[in-house]
Amino acid sequence: MADMIFKYSAMNGGKTINILQTAHSYEENNFKTIIIKSIKDTKGNDHIVSRVGMGRKVDILLKENESLLTEKNYRLYYTAKVILVDEVELLSENQIKELWMIVHLINIPVLCYGLKSNFKGEIFGPGISQIMAIADIIEEIGSSSLCPCGKKAIFNARKVNGIFTDEGETIMIDDGTKKEMEYVPLCSDCYLKYVKIKSENAKKLTNLVDKIK
Repeated sequence: MADMIFKYSAMNGGKTINILQTAHSYEENNFKTIIIKSIKDTKGNDHIVSRVGMGRKVDILLKENESLLTEKNYRLYYTAKVILVDEVELLSENQIKELWMIVHLINIPVLCYGLKSNFKGEIFGPGISQIMAIADIIEEIGSSSLCPCGKKAIFNARKVNGIFTDEGETIMIDDGTKKEMEYVPLCSDCYLKYVKIKSENAKKLTNLVDKIK
């Protein structure tokens, strides 16, 4: 039986490359592959685009409240051997549930790739909460995402005008058009040091460290 699989990593962790490689492997064996992404992901418009320049047009560019269970969409994926979803954190709870039903009612495996947490260090949103609850398999991609300090990156930090922040809207796509904003993958130590150090609990602990030496 098919599974719903959630594969996650920090920014720059090779998620899109993994999708492209997986699609190639299936299609090399003459299996139909469907790639889906949300219209909220404005980077690449109707393409998935990796940071090393590779890309591919998606089969379904899913609108914000669009159902996958329409006849139009069903005709696209019902003969597929696999469905691949890029930036799954941008899908709604209902769209995640629909993917899960596709897996278990018509036996098509769905591989979802995305971020587990947002720049605030929290579960990205309702879609990720839903997929964490119902996915058959959850696994971290063997990530190539590195913190500037050289350690493995865990968090996705946001910089605005060169300054780290944990404030603002959750979804702001770094598509190259917002020059004042960028995302930086950070390890836990650096995320705490540069982003969360201003929090009350961080200040309390820092004061204790300074006091009791």
